[in-house]
Amino acid sequence: MKLRSLLIAGTAAVSVTLGAGLTPAQAGGSSFFVEQRGAYNEFGGSQYGQRNRMTLHQYGYGNTSLHNQQGWRNRAVVGQQGRGHYADSYQRGGRNITGIAQFGAHQRATTTQRGSGNALAVIQGGRGNKANVVQSGRGNVTVIVQD
Repeated sequence: MKLRSLLIAGTAAVSVTLGAGLTPAQAGGSSFFVEQRGAYNEFGGSQYGQRNRMTLHQYGYGNTSLHNQQGWRNRAVVGQQGRGHYADSYQRGGRNITGIAQFGAHQRATTTQRGSGNALAVIQGGRGNKANVVQSGRGNVTVIVQD
């Protein structure tokens, strides 16, 4: 019985230590999905509010993603495949949608949404593309496609 308690306590301590400060999901019904396969990929993010959703994939190496969601029912999806990509998204308000997909190498996307009902998509292609989007207010739509 002592061994079992010790194992459970040790597992809980490791879980708390590994999760501390990395991706706090402080929100009712909110979720993060993160998958990183290559080497030297980094992710950081936070969620505050209700029913926010964040999905991230980063297959190559040397990719960095930072994401903040504050409010309710915000959605963010990021791709990034090759190497050396950087994605940074910030959502504050409600029902905002961000989608970023970067393929080749060394793409950079920075997005900010403040308000509600805003939608943006960034798709980049080859290498070295940069996109910077700021949306404030309601009902803004932005689409950027680069090659």
